[in-house]
Amino acid sequence: MPREAGISFRILHPDPFDISRPIRFPNELSLCVEFASKAQAEKFHRLLAGLSHARFVRFERDKLFKVLWAMALRRALRLPEDLRGFSELSDQIATGLKGYIQSGLWDLKGRGNRRFKWAHKTQIMGILNVTPDSFFDGGRYLDPLAAADQALRIQQEGADWIDIGGESTRPGAQAVTASEEKRRVLPVIRACAKGLRIPLSVDTYKAEVAQAAVGEGAQMINDIGALGLDARMGKTAARLKVPVILMHMRGMPRTMQKKPVYRDVVGEILFFFRQRMAYARKCGIPEDRLLLDPGFGFGKTPWHNIELTRRLWEFRVLGRPLVFGPSRKSTLGFLLGGAPPDKRVEATGAAVTAAILQGADFVRVHDVQSMAAVVKIADALRYGRGLA
Repeated sequence: MPREAGISFRILHPDPFDISRPIRFPNELSLCVEFASKAQAEKFHRLLAGLSHARFVRFERDKLFKVLWAMALRRALRLPEDLRGFSELSDQIATGLKGYIQSGLWDLKGRGNRRFKWAHKTQIMGILNVTPDSFFDGGRYLDPLAAADQALRIQQEGADWIDIGGESTRPGAQAVTASEEKRRVLPVIRACAKGLRIPLSVDTYKAEVAQAAVGEGAQMINDIGALGLDARMGKTAARLKVPVILMHMRGMPRTMQKKPVYRDVVGEILFFFRQRMAYARKCGIPEDRLLLDPGFGFGKTPWHNIELTRRLWEFRVLGRPLVFGPSRKSTLGFLLGGAPPDKRVEATGAAVTAAILQGADFVRVHDVQSMAAVVKIADALRYGRGLA
């Protein structure tokens, strides 16, 4: 955790999506706050120690200063009332507990009066790459007509969104210019915006491309750089007033898989998201336009990716919809003993199911028809959807 990160509230246990538990929410939570400042941590520790309903309060120091405790959920919901002098932490706890108990109802603010609402249904985002070098479908849809036909198939197969990308972000990929990226994506977005009933997202980290794509009909920006790879992207996205996916990536696609190291992969990405959300607000993007993607396969080892999948629910404390994209990624090939991308569809289904059962709200996939069936079963397990 960088020293400037400040404060981070976490819920450590239990998983709210544990389907083996007879009741959804437990009586008691294991909670933690991590501080950059020892003085702040000690002050908060003293405050908690004086609360009769805070149990097992303890202070720990690793590379951070941590205060850990247990508390009944009903009392935790009232804890912000006791935190005078901790305004940032009070807000984090209120948002975090609301996100923890969030029941799958979302209202995402779009451009103009457009709102994207969904309830108890995982959103399927179909991938459409118009690139010559993407790891799975590179070169298949370079022709705008072929791409538009594929977009129609994706819609018919059950997608809720289509994410259109014009630059490969596979490990080792080389960057392309904004003009080349626009040349690839704009004709496709233009055709799809006129012919499809489902909304489009543009997969780009460049402000110039995002601006042009929204002008042609894209209604969301999917930024692998979380507004950090182009200094103009934050202000541009604020001006465009469309939802933005902030994704975590260690480094750049060209270098991201060169020995990525984390002390605590979930904790560090949680801090990253707090910082990027604060930056988005500073740029003028309200939180009700933000979605978060922990970046499966982007600067992570297979172990990191599996840990993110198992602990995805911990990001619920940020109070925003979670996007997850394991589709045909190399981690799945590794776990299958070196299977190539075209042999990873069943493994993708397993990863998608696990992610939904750990709190994913969007899944980004290549194989929409197959994954639509997977999502139906996972949604039945998570929400009881389709059982009535």
